[in-house]
Amino acid sequence: MRAEPVADSPYLELGEGPLWDRRAQLLRWIGIRDRRVLTLDPSSGAIGSLELDVTPGTLMPYGDGGLMLATERGFERLDPATGRTTLVAAVEADRPDRRMNDGKTDPYGRPVAGTMGRGEPREPGSLYRLEHDGGVRAILGGLDIPNGLAWPEPDRLWHIDTTTRRIALYPYPEHGPVGERIRALDVSHLPGHPDGMTLDADGNLWVAFWDGWAVHCLSPEGRVLASVELPVPCATSCAFGGPDGRTLYITSARSDQHPLSGALFSVRV
Repeated sequence: MRAEPVADSPYLELGEGPLWDRRAQLLRWIGIRDRRVLTLDPSSGAIGSLELDVTPGTLMPYGDGGLMLATERGFERLDPATGRTTLVAAVEADRPDRRMNDGKTDPYGRPVAGTMGRGEPREPGSLYRLEHDGGVRAILGGLDIPNGLAWPEPDRLWHIDTTTRRIALYPYPEHGPVGERIRALDVSHLPGHPDGMTLDADGNLWVAFWDGWAVHCLSPEGRVLASVELPVPCATSCAFGGPDGRTLYITSARSDQHPLSGALFSVRV
């Protein structure tokens, strides 16, 4: 399979965080360094853009139809009509050298996102969870570049720490921190580094590979079941969307040598 750029897609420096909004029937995604939230209406092809006053790391559903950003300040609610953000809970407020990166909403409706350093060398980051009472809890530490998350079951979490080139499976209790790692899929034989990911209806992992020119579909045992080729090197994340859920949307990052890099891509699967 080969993904093609979405018509009129903007070319972002660092596209990320694709999210299919079932209620609005829109795809939403972000530009991290661009400080933007974008929307695609697949029925018309219309693309909208909102400017932010903060650097986002990812976009997540929250509450009854709401939206949450993980940003350099912490967890912030987003008004999709205006782009206005409201800080809900600060995360590592004493660490201006760090920001929040990839995240997802867990099976219990709580936003989860990781922190990472902005420069080199990076001190270890952590996964943080916004609890229902508004408090923030660190649930997994020792991470370099925390990226894709996916829950195959409410009590199990797949997580990517990009530089390890592994996708780890952990116990995920409803309360308390993440448990000791159960096992890990070693993807070092595939080109590039694993970044964002999503699950399909059969529990397979669709993983975007930075510098890998592809999104690969992996079984829970790590077997490559399918691959989506890209005309750009740096895929960053992916999400299923469209009215029937069979369109895979893929975000990417800009590369000076490749004119389509930074665009939003899609493929029917």
